[in-house]
Amino acid sequence: MDETLAGRQDGLKEYSLGREVFHRHADYDPRNDAIVRVQASLLRKRLATYYEHEGRESTLHIELPRGGYVPAFREVAKEPPTVVVEPVAPPPAARAGFGWRSFGTGLAVGAVAVLAGLLLFGRWQTHPPMPAPSVWGAFMQPGTESIVSFGVPLVFAGGGIFVRDTNVNTLGDEASGKLGSIERLMGAPLRPQDDVYTGIGDMVGTHEIIRWLESHGVETSLANSHYLGHSDITGKNLVVVSSARFQTLLRQMSLPNHFIFDGSTTNGAFYIEHPIAGEQRLYTPMSGTGVDTSYAVLSLWPGKRPANRILCLTGITTWATQGAAQFVVDRASIGDLQTRLDADPPESPRGHKSEFFQALLRIEGKNNQVRTASYVTHRYLPAP
Repeated sequence: MDETLAGRQDGLKEYSLGREVFHRHADYDPRNDAIVRVQASLLRKRLATYYEHEGRESTLHIELPRGGYVPAFREVAKEPPTVVVEPVAPPPAARAGFGWRSFGTGLAVGAVAVLAGLLLFGRWQTHPPMPAPSVWGAFMQPGTESIVSFGVPLVFAGGGIFVRDTNVNTLGDEASGKLGSIERLMGAPLRPQDDVYTGIGDMVGTHEIIRWLESHGVETSLANSHYLGHSDITGKNLVVVSSARFQTLLRQMSLPNHFIFDGSTTNGAFYIEHPIAGEQRLYTPMSGTGVDTSYAVLSLWPGKRPANRILCLTGITTWATQGAAQFVVDRASIGDLQTRLDADPPESPRGHKSEFFQALLRIEGKNNQVRTASYVTHRYLPAP
């Protein structure tokens, strides 16, 4: 927009956008790095959604035509309001006495009423009373939209292959991994790629959360964490479903954290800096005993505005992340967690009691399939 209004639209090319907007290096090759095309496609979808909802009254539409990056302007005439004239029904004719026709009509109306009652009863059974307010209360407020975001790992590509080094999770960490040796073996550079991979458990967990929210009437949208910014979540609730090594917006927000992920080992672990009685300092995945054990953390933080919340479900593995998602939509599990929270005094070794907290969960499964998700311990987070 800025470049177009300044008369510099000739410079709006894929290469220049990659360099100026997405900070790609001088050897950036749009043929191997599709970030500009991907972002332009997302922008077109967001513009279309905006003019269908918040911007539906706007008489000026801004569009990004396919095949280019120069915005276009289109005036839209407002349609006059439709006036509906209801016909006036004639007064009912006077009827004397009781007739079988009126009995049949009454019977039909009664049957419809009974059927409607049964349907409503069945619907009530499908959507029972809302779960524990400490987790989902803010998400159930009428008119509040929720965004469900999945994490995306940092993947590199070059020489016809894709490479994922679990020790390299942010740009600039390449020296700490094995990417350099792979580049030397291939004789080709590796470049970061977007939208090529995410964990299966993360996606299944994301599906579980979206399905649950929408079944309770919550307006929900899906977002890739790579393309989610602070302005996107202002005035909205956010659920992040992401394995601990994956990149999310939360990495930029410096939120308080009691269960710290340690990715320096092959399997990863959560550790507690100051464990209390009954807790371990380190929680590490285990396997080979018939049942695999991993861990996940459920975190409830304040959102960008007082009425909003950020719920994060993150596991050491992607199937542990899925287990955390299943835990938080299971009434028995979340009810057990709520009972434990309610039993805490205002001050305890777990911290000053508040509506914001973190819970460590044990996830058990086999062959990356979740079997059970259970509570381990919890900590309170400071209220803003």
